[in-house]
Amino acid sequence: MKKLFSLIFAMMMLGACNNRQDPDVIDRDTYKEILKEIILANTSIQQLKKKDSSANKLIGLIYKKYHVDSIQLKKTTDYYSGKPEILVEIYQEIKDEFSHKKDSLQKLVTHDKVITDSIRLPEDVFKKEDILKKH
Repeated sequence: MKKLFSLIFAMMMLGACNNRQDPDVIDRDTYKEILKEIILANTSIQQLKKKDSSANKLIGLIYKKYHVDSIQLKKTTDYYSGKPEILVEIYQEIKDEFSHKKDSLQKLVTHDKVITDSIRLPEDVFKKEDILKKH
């Protein structure tokens, strides 16, 4: 009976050790914020068509902001890759946040267009013929 109790206790301790998170693993919310910023940085670099070290500089600034390094990010990515349900949730939250920001920007652009359209000068003020005649 004593051996059985010892075996059960040892198994419980091993299970508890396996559930413990590596101290180098970045917490879920911070990891999500880092991923969002890395996605934005990479997208910005692609949009600017820059192939130099700009991306590395931006990523370095993100690491500095969150006080992490590439090794911690790799360990964290490996950790969450082993927990796909959490990783899917993180990426879904990022996607939802980007969609919300996109919608907000669309509303601003649409609102700005309405404002701009309402202050637009009548088209006949600047007729092409009149401008050409002056030159």
